[in-house]
Amino acid sequence: MAFARRAIPLLDIADWRASPKRFATQLREACHRVGFFTLRHGLPDGMAAGTLESAREFFALDTEHKLRMDYRNSPAFRGYMPLGVENTGGLTDLREQVELAADGPPARPDAWPPRERLCGRNQWPDEAMPGLRPRIEAFASHMSSLSEDLRTALGLALGLPAGQLDSLFEPEPHWQLKLTHYPPAVAAADSEAIGVGAHTDSGFLTLLLQDDVGGLQAHTGGEWVDVPPAGPDVLVCNIGECAQMASGGYLLATPHRVLSSASSRISVPYFFNPALKATVRNFAVSESLPWERDDQAAEQARWRTSSNAQLPEYGANAFKSLARSHPVVMATHHPDLEVLGDGRIVARSP
Repeated sequence: MAFARRAIPLLDIADWRASPKRFATQLREACHRVGFFTLRHGLPDGMAAGTLESAREFFALDTEHKLRMDYRNSPAFRGYMPLGVENTGGLTDLREQVELAADGPPARPDAWPPRERLCGRNQWPDEAMPGLRPRIEAFASHMSSLSEDLRTALGLALGLPAGQLDSLFEPEPHWQLKLTHYPPAVAAADSEAIGVGAHTDSGFLTLLLQDDVGGLQAHTGGEWVDVPPAGPDVLVCNIGECAQMASGGYLLATPHRVLSSASSRISVPYFFNPALKATVRNFAVSESLPWERDDQAAEQARWRTSSNAQLPEYGANAFKSLARSHPVVMATHHPDLEVLGDGRIVARSP
């Protein structure tokens, strides 16, 4: 039976600093019942609005300049991706984007296990937009700090010993960030066109900065619910599959999608993920926690198939998702690997 429709709660990170226990309770309820919440983030004045404007300026560049950051040149699946080259759930996404992640030395072409190949350098439009890199790197640094606060708050919310969740993120989290542009629907018939198909995020926590256009929907209460924009001072946050697994299902990785609209849409999602080598396990959260939602086992089963099973090692799961979404990169840079039907990455037979 579908549970009652629930609104997306609004939290304020200032409350975490003022009253950690009260904030943790609010966070637990939001992440257990809905899996989505909005957050007044407290970033430095102008940072969020400036980040959106920089992304808008990048996507206004001509195709030649954007393709100088062509993702097909990156074994680590990073760079500019034109409209229509990525797919989600087997459907082509109607967006263009720039994929970024923690910057570091690139891996060897034959690195094993395959998760190591996700390490590498970001691509930047230094000549066309020299200010983009410092602005985005500063934004990512603040988002990392905010994510660490939320991780600590979730540990408190779940009644876990202090620092227990830290093992998932050692030696360091593998964060990812996207600059994303959804072009407008070209006709009235496209009003229900899907910018990104229904999916759950594979990481731990997603923090989304978006403009005022809208289109994001979460599947909660048995129906699609709009997640309206609330200005650059408010982020949209949602739980990922790693957090759901680590909490034994108590935290909810909620399916979501983006509908195309009559206007261009800019968004900047930041994905706070475990370390690539981390094995995600059930931390056995307290049985005394209140269960405040109806049983959603059947509801969740709609979005989980054997071919899309959550692999315990975060890096293996991340590589699987990228490999399936970007077959050109796989064929160009990883011809020695193949993705099995159950999602495991193995060496291709000679």
